[in-house]
Amino acid sequence: MKLRRALLTLTLTGGLLLAAGCGGTTEPTRAERPTGAATGAPSPTVDVRAELSAALQRSQGAAHRYAVRGSLPEGQNVSGTGAFDPGKRRFQSTIKVTGGKYPSAGSRIVIGTDSYVRPAGEKRWVHVDLKRVKRDDPFLRFDWADPTGLKAFTSSIASVERTGPNTYTGRFDPDGEDTKPFLPVGAPSIVSIGTPMSPFTIITDDQGWVTSIKVELTPSTGPKLTMTTTMSGHGKPVKVDPPADAGEAADFYYDK
Repeated sequence: MKLRRALLTLTLTGGLLLAAGCGGTTEPTRAERPTGAATGAPSPTVDVRAELSAALQRSQGAAHRYAVRGSLPEGQNVSGTGAFDPGKRRFQSTIKVTGGKYPSAGSRIVIGTDSYVRPAGEKRWVHVDLKRVKRDDPFLRFDWADPTGLKAFTSSIASVERTGPNTYTGRFDPDGEDTKPFLPVGAPSIVSIGTPMSPFTIITDDQGWVTSIKVELTPSTGPKLTMTTTMSGHGKPVKVDPPADAGEAADFYYDK
């Protein structure tokens, strides 16, 4: 059961549920929400949205390192670090959740189709062969297209404006297109239901790389949740090696 515990740890206990109240908000419905396209001539807002989306996509497509810090439902806090190189198919993350009833921590390394997980307090890693995974189980699978949730966040942006030479502010839809969590960016763990449009602030450097993503969520009960992801080392080589002491996962983890 160590593998199961490790994988649950790495998904922050399988995803926390964040639900918003149904009353007291004037947010538009999904059908009425801005899409970034207008019926007339292109507007400056559309241009800024496209510009920011391009910067986010460029930053995700290059090797980089990231760090995450933020608040979660039920009085928990998350912190983590990671590295991602989509070209060489290298990924590494260490996540720690504190506070609340279920604190957890763990690390994950993915190289190509080989995934390694290690829960906090364990010295040995467990290896999962992603080529053999047949069960439709989010704890066993790994999404190379969007392991940090940045792609899903980009598609959720509804409106944006430039508020400084390297600063963008706007609103995004925390519900996303499906029930897959994408927040916090870099440590996806929150499944949001009915949460209204939420504010974000994104900062880029002089080369156009995204260096900071800050979002704010408003649950129906409890304080507002703030999450900040910083990105660095864009385009620089990322060194991710397989652990030397990994044991193999049991065969039943690959059964349907």
